[in-house]
Formats: sequence, structure tokens, C-alpha cells
Amino acid sequence: MSRYKDRVIIKMKDFNLIDEAWIPVRMGGEAAELGLREVILRAHEIERLEDPSPLVEVALFRLLLAVVHRALEGPANTADLLALYQAGSFPASAVDGYLRNFQERFWLFHPEAPFYQVADLPTDDVLPWTKLRPDVASGNNPTLFSHAHDDTPQPASYAEAARHLLAHQTFTPGGLIRRLGVTSGVDAPLARAAAFVPQGNNLFESLTYSLVPYRPEGDQPIWEAPPIKTADLQADASKRPQKKLPYDGRTRVFTWFSRAVKLLPENGQVLYMGYGPGVDPISPEQYTKDPHVAYRRNKDRLLPVRLRQDRAFWRDFTSLYPKEGAGIPPAALETAARIKTQLLQPDPLPLAVLGQVTDQAKVLEIRRELYPVPASQSLAALGILIERALEAVEKTASCLSKAGWVTASRLLSLDPNRKPDSGEVRALIDSFPLLPRYYQVLGLDFPAFLARAEEDPEAAYAYWLDAVQNARRAAWRETRAAIGTEARALKAIQEGERTLYSCIKKEVSE
Repeated sequence: MSRYKDRVIIKMKDFNLIDEAWIPVRMGGEAAELGLREVILRAHEIERLEDPSPLVEVALFRLLLAVVHRALEGPANTADLLALYQAGSFPASAVDGYLRNFQERFWLFHPEAPFYQVADLPTDDVLPWTKLRPDVASGNNPTLFSHAHDDTPQPASYAEAARHLLAHQTFTPGGLIRRLGVTSGVDAPLARAAAFVPQGNNLFESLTYSLVPYRPEGDQPIWEAPPIKTADLQADASKRPQKKLPYDGRTRVFTWFSRAVKLLPENGQVLYMGYGPGVDPISPEQYTKDPHVAYRRNKDRLLPVRLRQDRAFWRDFTSLYPKEGAGIPPAALETAARIKTQLLQPDPLPLAVLGQVTDQAKVLEIRRELYPVPASQSLAALGILIERALEAVEKTASCLSKAGWVTASRLLSLDPNRKPDSGEVRALIDSFPLLPRYYQVLGLDFPAFLARAEEDPEAAYAYWLDAVQNARRAAWRETRAAIGTEARALKAIQEGERTLYSCIKKEVSE
């Protein structure tokens, strides 16, 4: 885009993220924006972070955690964490002193070290700032919600640009870049992983739940490292081993430099930016210590648990409670449960499940789900209960599928001696509301099942079995209505129902 010269020189410092209002919160029942220092020091007064984008919320949350970890140089162990939790707020002197030491590195616009950016990045071929947002059509981004065009991007305030800069560095999937001699960029730390974030009664409690015991040695967030320059990112430099900064420490991962960005201020707003590859890490598969990620074992590798487009996360809830050797649960969830158990807080622990569904470099869906996790039950016992509950779900789903196949086959059979094409049968079944409605109804009941499991696991399981059969009945009832009342349809439904009830009697023992 020719409106900019090869370099845009930022001569003045502007918009320091420590003091400027840019972090959206819910406070006293009202929306507000606060600076980084105020959010941390008033976290006990703030209900939660509140942004329309779940990705922004997670990125901001992890930024706050990174600052707190470095300011406290811990907590080193569970005892330190419990003492902090019981104090009810973060120590002002430690937080304020730390932020003062690094004040210079938090300017969004700075001649030499703009926050999370590259000061000398070329700007002869700029991109709209909306490239930072997966929900806006820009470049290769599919349109999720907005129809803004590259040539006419809606301007962003400095606060908005800063929020989406953080989210992009945390979530951008790998893909083609072809800048600075580099052909592609790698995944950001949470590009394909679901993030599991325990929620407290206020932001202080939520942050404390995620302060998994930490050692500061060998770790370094982006603002403590020397500013990254264009020369560090060019193909001949970034591929050299000494230029790689592996996923090593926790706050380094929380502030990973996934892409080179240079936001271009224009009359108090941002429309365009320089853009390029980030720093090459070692494979994310080798980093299995992210406290907000659950890992599953695939042969000899641990892989992050992902969100799936075809199902809500409750159907994969057992991944949070893997059997020994089968995976690793989110450390933040274990830490939060430990705090509540040791402080004798029996109420369920709200767990936010956030992230995106991707297809290679494309973001297909952005999601936020919330579940009340029983905190008084041991993780092993809870895992067994949830496994039993989900097995019941899939047994009944299998019966519905068999009944749907018989019904669809009968509808397509003009000649009773001829079997219809399997592809046609599958296409017709996919048009039924059968399984989508079944899982939808159960998804509404699953949080209630979890809440009941806090007091009486067996009663919760009995409740769940009733919910499964109620969902099965609702799904079949709506499928019957969709098929209609013609003679051939009624006959097909009758055959399907015989199959369904026979299967239920055999497999589910209703």
C-alpha cells in the first residue's frame, strides 16, 4: 500500500499501557477501562475482564499473570499461594515497583522499543490493522462476523489496537507470510489449544487460581528482553539456532513474539501496520507446561487438547481428568481446586473454556463456554463419574444413529428389495434434527449435572441418565415431526422406532 514510505519513524512516545485506560473490565456492575497498574492493584474490586472477544480476554489475563509472577518472583509453592489468596489483594509495593522499573517498555508507540512490536519493521507494504482480528475479513481471514474490507478498515483506538495486538500474538495460527525472506510463520502458543481458566468471585481470585507455583529463573517476558529488530527476524537470521528463543519460561510463553508488528498511529487512531514473521520457537509440542492447557498423549507425544467445530467441549470433558499416563490436566484447574479444598470452600468452581477452532491458517470459530466444576471431589473420582456419564451419552447416541439409518433407508426405498445408496442415506440422516437436537438438549443439562456432582455424585449420575433419555425422546419427537405424516413416512418411522427401542433395551437397559 503506497500511502506509507519504506519506514515510518515514530518520534514521540505515546500511550503507556501501565497508566492509560485500555483494559476492559466489569466493575461495580458497570463496564470500565483501566490501565495495567490499576487493574492489578484493584483486581479484588473488579468482577472480571470483559471484552466481546474471548481471545482478547485470555490474552489480557495472561499478560496480567506475567506481570504478577515477575513482580512477586513467585509464588514459589502452595503455601505462598494460599497466603496470597487469603491476603485478598496483590501487594501494591511489589507490583508498583516492578512496573516502574519497566515503564519505558510499555509505550505502545516508542522510537526504539514499542510494546510487543518491532520499531524498524518495513512499512512499504502495510496491512490493515484488522489483520490482528480473526473475526474480520482481512487478507486470508475468512469472515466470521465483520465484513470490513482491506482498503477501508474501520479505524481502531489505541486501546483497541493494543488489545488485539496481544490476542494476535497469543492465538494467531501458522501460515504463509512471505516477508523478510521468510515464507511462513509458526503457531502462537494458543493457536490450536483450548484455554481452561478457573473463575473466582473477582478478578483477584481468578488470577490467583492461575498463579501455579513458579520459579523466575530462566524466564523472561518480552519487555524484559532486548527489543527485537528486523534483522533478528529475517530468514538468514531467524533460522540460526542462536536466534531461537525456545518455549522455556512461563511468562515468555505468555508473551511470545509470534509475529512482528508495527502499529502506525494516524490522528489518534490506527488504520494500518507493518507486519512480518515472529521469532521461531522450538516445536510447541515440546512445551507441555502451559497452566491453561490440557494435554493428551498420542503415542509418545503430548498434544494440547483442542476445541472441535462439530461439538461443544462438554462432550470431551474427560480430557480434563485423564487416566494415569494418558495426558496432563490443566495445572491452573488443579491449583484452583487445591486452594478451594484447603480453604474448605465447597461451592463449584466455574471453569471458562475459551479458544478458537482452526483449519490450518484459517480461524473457523471463536468460542467461550462456562462449566461449574465440582471442587470438593478428587480429580480421579470426578474423572470416573464424567467418563460414566459420557459413556451413557454415546450409547444412546449410537441407538439414535441406528434408528436414523433404518428410517432414512426406508424412506429412500421405493423397492423394498433394493438397498439405497449409503451416501444418500447419510445425506438424509444429516438433514434430520436427530443427533444435533440430542446433543443440544444435553449440553443445556450438563452444567446442572456437574453442579449436582458437588454434593452427591450418584444422585448426579441418576439425574444425568434421566436427562439422557429425555434428550433422546425430544430428538426423536422432533425428527418424527420433520419427516412428516405421509404413509411411507409413518411406516419408516415405525421401523426406526422398533430399532431404537430394541437398541435401548439391549445397550442402555432402560
